Amino acid sequence: MSLYMRAVIRDWPEHELGDLVAFLREQDEGFTVSGGDWADFEIQDLRGVAVLAADLTLGNEVREELAELTEFLSDHEGSVAAQQKVKAHLENASAVVGMQVLMSRYDDSVLAANQLITFLERSPGVLTQVDTVGWYDGDELILQEAE
Repeated sequence: MSLYMRAVIRDWPEHELGDLVAFLREQDEGFTVSGGDWADFEIQDLRGVAVLAADLTLGNEVREELAELTEFLSDHEGSVAAQQKVKAHLENASAVVGMQVLMSRYDDSVLAANQLITFLERSPGVLTQVDTVGWYDGDELILQEAE
């Protein structure tokens, strides 16, 4: 079983992948990035072993993913305002950075995903979706997946 996380971004700011590498180095957890661009990359430990697989979806492809996420909003519990906020965000988003948490490296994988999300949240307009958990605005869980 895999766990997926998605950073849904209103306006993709054309980050350089090197900016992420520098940010991870500053965090001093021993992570680096492998891959030439945002379309398909990994966060690796110092031994070069992948701890998180990730990719960026833009353009027409992102519309399909956003529509699917919107379809499953009814499976979440939370305030009407939070439901409306997430729905409006999905309607206006331009990018999704998808992350696959590697169960064989769960703790490192979640740590790497959280650092990636923190990097992306330096720009405004990011909500995060975590499978089996729900939707986050920063550190706040605003919609919880129904049991």
